[in-house]
Amino acid sequence: MKNYIAILTISLGILLSLSACQKVEDQTYTIPTTYNFENVDYSGQTTRIKMLEALSIYAKSANTLGSNQLSSTAMINMYNNANTVFSDPALNNSSKQLKNKVHLSIQNKFENYMVAQANASLSTNQTAAANQAGIATSNDGTQSFLLNNNGVELAQIIEKGLATACFYYQSTAVYLGETKMSVDNKAVTDGKGTNMEHHWDEAFGYFGAPIDFPSNTSNVELWAKYSNKVNSILGCNSKIMNAFLKGRAAISAEDYNARDEARTTIKQEWEVILAAVAISYLNDAKKNATDFALYAHYLTEAYAFIAGLKYGASKTIPDADVDNILSNLAGSSDPLQANIYATSLQDIDNTINALANSFTSLETVKASL
Repeated sequence: MKNYIAILTISLGILLSLSACQKVEDQTYTIPTTYNFENVDYSGQTTRIKMLEALSIYAKSANTLGSNQLSSTAMINMYNNANTVFSDPALNNSSKQLKNKVHLSIQNKFENYMVAQANASLSTNQTAAANQAGIATSNDGTQSFLLNNNGVELAQIIEKGLATACFYYQSTAVYLGETKMSVDNKAVTDGKGTNMEHHWDEAFGYFGAPIDFPSNTSNVELWAKYSNKVNSILGCNSKIMNAFLKGRAAISAEDYNARDEARTTIKQEWEVILAAVAISYLNDAKKNATDFALYAHYLTEAYAFIAGLKYGASKTIPDADVDNILSNLAGSSDPLQANIYATSLQDIDNTINALANSFTSLETVKASL
């Protein structure tokens, strides 16, 4: 009898324990319609976005005939936040930088791209041509771009490359990864929330959206802007924003199943956005096949986004396959060796098909992106 009572007591204890756990998961809580939670701080992410914007503006300042030569030292200093290089004192005084948040496999290569961009800017008095760096001007004369001797717009490799290898990587693979999501969620720091809440907020910060996105799409930055580019076809703005809102509310409610569903959605949707934007730029290149300045501009953007598929959490396409896609598109997976002059319309179609074959949700809309 004593043994029976002991077993019954243990069984009741287990049932009560399971019931308590289930109660936490099934509790109801409010999911707001804007990212207006208590104790939110992603100022570090906002600072890095501003640093990239400043770096991109400078890298593109050599996009017109006769423009001044760029300094690779200045670009590398912006990348490292060194030597008071920014015009904004707040950026110079910040402890943040871009380089130390970039995926290690490509961290140092960006400095090579900056050196190459500065070298290309020695030829801003030249017209871009095969084997000749210089300025390519659109047929209507309204747009111009600095291209290297292979027709690659290195300013786009730098900008889109950092948007993927830094911001996309940090948000999906680091801040929404297991390590950052396996931290304390009890102790609240004023202005930052719990450690888990703060990590989630930092992931959101890298997306570059206002707190009332997507009803507000003015002044969107980087990834929110890229998402908005393909939103009319994919409806991705609401999907990813709702997941950010749901996950943050779930963390505060200690509903970790809902949190995990939300972060899975974010990782998957963000990767689809990346692939869709790449296809969109490939389509833009096709539409401007007789205008080499625009053709090279859009192809370089597409190339950079495709390369960025290596750095997210989902990694639908293995790295080796990404390299193959890039090589088939432009002759090399190294942007310093890629040759846009050799890229044909068939190469573009093959690339679109390769991406749509991997991201099957894009197959039926690939021509419309």
